[in-house]
Amino acid sequence: MVLESFYLCIFCVLNRIASAISSNTKQVSSAKMKDTGQPYPALFSSFQIGSFQLKNRVVHASMSTRFVDRSRVTQALIDYHVNRGRGGAAMTITEPLNMLSFQNSAHKANVFDGTNSDALKQWAEGVENEDCRLIGQVQDSGRGRHEQGRNLVAIGPSALPDDLSWTVPHVLTSSKVEQIIAEYAYSSRLLQVAGFSGVEISAGHGHLFHQFFSRWSNKREDKYGGDLDGRTRLVRELILAIRAECGRKFIIGIKLPGEDGLKGSIDLDEAYSITKKVAATNELDYLTFAWGTHADTLDLHLPDLHGERAPYLTKIKKLREAAPGIPCGALGLITDPNEGEKALNDGTADLVMLGRPLVTDPAWSIKAQEGREAQIRYCVSGNTCWHLITGGAKIQCDNNPRVGSSDEADWWPTQALQKRKVVIVGSGIAGLETAWVAGARGHDVTVFGSSSEVGGKTRLHAELPGGENLSSIYDYQKLSADRGGVKFELNHHASLDDVLSLHPEVVVLAAGSHMSWPSFLPEEYEDEGIFLDLRTLMGSLIGRSAVQPGTVVIYDHDHTAMTYAAAEFLNDQFDRVIILTPRERIASDESLVNRQGIYRRLHKKRIEIVTSGEPLGSSNFEDGQVTYANVFTGDEFVIENVALLTYATSRVPNNQLSAPIRETGVDVHLVGDCYAPRFVVTATSEGHTVGNTI
Repeated sequence: MVLESFYLCIFCVLNRIASAISSNTKQVSSAKMKDTGQPYPALFSSFQIGSFQLKNRVVHASMSTRFVDRSRVTQALIDYHVNRGRGGAAMTITEPLNMLSFQNSAHKANVFDGTNSDALKQWAEGVENEDCRLIGQVQDSGRGRHEQGRNLVAIGPSALPDDLSWTVPHVLTSSKVEQIIAEYAYSSRLLQVAGFSGVEISAGHGHLFHQFFSRWSNKREDKYGGDLDGRTRLVRELILAIRAECGRKFIIGIKLPGEDGLKGSIDLDEAYSITKKVAATNELDYLTFAWGTHADTLDLHLPDLHGERAPYLTKIKKLREAAPGIPCGALGLITDPNEGEKALNDGTADLVMLGRPLVTDPAWSIKAQEGREAQIRYCVSGNTCWHLITGGAKIQCDNNPRVGSSDEADWWPTQALQKRKVVIVGSGIAGLETAWVAGARGHDVTVFGSSSEVGGKTRLHAELPGGENLSSIYDYQKLSADRGGVKFELNHHASLDDVLSLHPEVVVLAAGSHMSWPSFLPEEYEDEGIFLDLRTLMGSLIGRSAVQPGTVVIYDHDHTAMTYAAAEFLNDQFDRVIILTPRERIASDESLVNRQGIYRRLHKKRIEIVTSGEPLGSSNFEDGQVTYANVFTGDEFVIENVALLTYATSRVPNNQLSAPIRETGVDVHLVGDCYAPRFVVTATSEGHTVGNTI
């Protein structure tokens, strides 16, 4: 029996789809140039910080890199910061350093014990020679932890658990707090001797100083607890100690908590009071604010594109009123030069602090200053960088395959010694990255794409909630490919004859992958187009607004962000959405901060999540019923009134052309999902590598 009644709605949907999805290419707005010809006159004006003159207002906010090797400063770490200075940043702040006698994290550079004294000098010299101030970060995570497991050597103000990892710290005595203050001041002096321009006290993010500030985590009854005066005493004494040790010709900045989102902790009013108290030391050269804490609000620290852009500017403008006369930095999802210019012009801030955007493009500053905004590789705010470093890997970026390279800033390929005929099958981000690099090197490159526009599945994801900035990946790649003379044959499924007719010397297969057919669905339906995989379904539904009755069931065997963005989209199209997964949770392949946001949005929208469930082939699909079983107990449950069943399963590479092309003797490379289904970062990285080696 044909499933007419069950799938009537999907055919109605497909028949009402408008014309092809229009391009959502990110358009980089351009501020009006003044008479000077400078696109962003405020952003690139000089500014005085303490005893130092900054060449502009762009600051690289602290980002962990994992370039440190067994607590040693490495050349990669030096190169990373030198490239941010070379790319136009006026100041760059290091990741946290080992500045206490008992701090021994292998991924943080030692300062206190002197083992890095020569390397610290090389680091400072390299950065400062770029007219960029190098600032060391003062921080201890205390009980805060976002890695797997608990911190067994944590310290803190009180014996209370971290709200995320449930780590209970060893309680610091008053004398130990005083020792910490003295050691931080001592290490700050060592940085000054090495040539650093200053330090930043990281007192937000739920780390140690934040824990002392918060009445939620600080229950002390000594001079470092109790009222606001006591809870801020540690930081205030630390500021005064560093100033006494290092003098006036040394920048002291601080990152204070904005609201951390934890009930009973620090709201905006409390953050204002803390700021006012700390600023009263009269020894700060700048301040900025962090958001969220080590709890279910950690994702506020690294906002993505599911909310508004530059979401904290209004709050920053309010908080800075508590510290009149102290320069303030705007921090938090500022990705575009126009956003920074606005924050400076409306009095929100004096500095624009960029973390992830300067990971993505160290030359963000000079490109903006020269009116080359379209050549900026923009941050996609997907938090892959954070996901990798918290997992113990070196930092990487979805949209910058060269993070940490010595020649990273404003890089363009050098010409190849031997020019070759290159054919690339696939116009997604892996193929495009290969194409533009190979074309810029002088190769004769032709790209076949099965769609009418470039970008592949990434373009589809960019159309879904929270995915907008993904368009900047293929926008940059296409612009660079055109600059490199790459030819495109779009809307064309390339056959073996098509490829060989161009007489290539090298073929790169970047045709992506497709979702595997779920084992619980009848095989006879695989070719009938009744059950559509989630990506194919999204490609059909985007652009429509009509609401359909009934329940959508998404079988989630993928666990990546696009699945949940699609669920949000479908939630606006149907009465009910259920995500069904055989795993014990969803979003397993996403970073912790992304996963928090995913759960928060799904719960707020009442999208149902069923874990540890596997659909059964005995489901009565014709009557709109999906039966699933708990994978641990075998207990069966039925979902009624199902209008649509779709699936996001493990992907299968589209590599069918590989073997026949190899048989002709042509050099073949596979990149991205065509090699093996993985992530955006692997697609751009592999494409970049192959583009540079062919």
